[in-house]
Amino acid sequence: MQVSVFDTYIRKPDGSTFHFDVIVPKETPAEQVLTFGKAYIDANAPGGHISARECQFCHIEEPTPEMVSDILRQGYHILGFDDIPAVLPEQPTRRQLIEHIRANSEEHRFVNFRGVEEGALWEIIRSL
Repeated sequence: MQVSVFDTYIRKPDGSTFHFDVIVPKETPAEQVLTFGKAYIDANAPGGHISARECQFCHIEEPTPEMVSDILRQGYHILGFDDIPAVLPEQPTRRQLIEHIRANSEEHRFVNFRGVEEGALWEIIRSL
């Protein structure tokens, strides 16, 4: 079985960003992915809005046993990440810079930042 991974960023009322992946069988229609994402949001970040702008296909991969178990039980698996704070911490890591950009810029949300210099990341942040 191969699965599709949909990267999802939802703005919360406090300004932080709820970040998670919706993982589904490869042939699952995008509308169904949004329904699964909405169910997860309703249970974990009520009031959040999800559309194709916030939830986009990222890649296809081989699932872990936990993913397969959830998919067989409920049709999808959620891989949750830490919330992205609204404000960058002092001395942010490269990963925090990229997360901040993705959380605050639709234009850069799904950009591959491999090889992008830290100075260029700061330029993007200053332009937000």
